[in-house]
Amino acid sequence: MTEADIFDLNNLSDIPNEIKSDLKVLSRDGFEKKIIDIFKKANRELNIDEITVGYYRVYKEVKERRQVMTKLYNMARSPRPAIEAMPQKGVYKLILEEDEVHPS
Repeated sequence: MTEADIFDLNNLSDIPNEIKSDLKVLSRDGFEKKIIDIFKKANRELNIDEITVGYYRVYKEVKERRQVMTKLYNMARSPRPAIEAMPQKGVYKLILEEDEVHPS
């Protein structure tokens, strides 16, 4: 039987909210939080153009396609990814854990 990795950041279900709230790996910047909100509103997979247009319509902030693309790429490759790249190029889906979708 293998012992669980005590340093694993992929599953924090056993960690109290008081500790999780202080972890840098869980912190998300404003742009990232807004993109997550766009995914929640859509409730489906989105491509880069849909995210860019939806972002502007909701927040009235201009983000160049390149900015959106870079942020999505980084969000998908972070240690605790919020989104996942789909097989179709430039398409992503939200994959947050339940405690992040509905924080207590």
